[in-house]
Amino acid sequence: MNLKSDIVKRDKKEYEVSIRLIEATDSIRSIIHTLSTTLEEKIAMEDQINMLSHESNCLLDIIGNTSKKDYRKKLFLAYKEFLKRNIDAVDQRIDEV
Repeated sequence: MNLKSDIVKRDKKEYEVSIRLIEATDSIRSIIHTLSTTLEEKIAMEDQINMLSHESNCLLDIIGNTSKKDYRKKLFLAYKEFLKRNIDAVDQRIDEV
């Protein structure tokens, strides 16, 4: 494989990840729009979701662009653990509802 095809493949994978993040964000936004709550609360929630989505995408890019491959793997694994713990926290909140 040559460098150019490797870059194209990496860019395609990054694009696909970005699309999945956008779809997930849009899904949450759709639910927010259906809530019977004040406009201010909807705007605040949507702003937070937008910011979280943006930050997540930025962090993936920053980790992906880290120069050392073994550092990237360690950082991605640590980020994955972070996300798992966040999912656990969400699961606990769901159980409380």
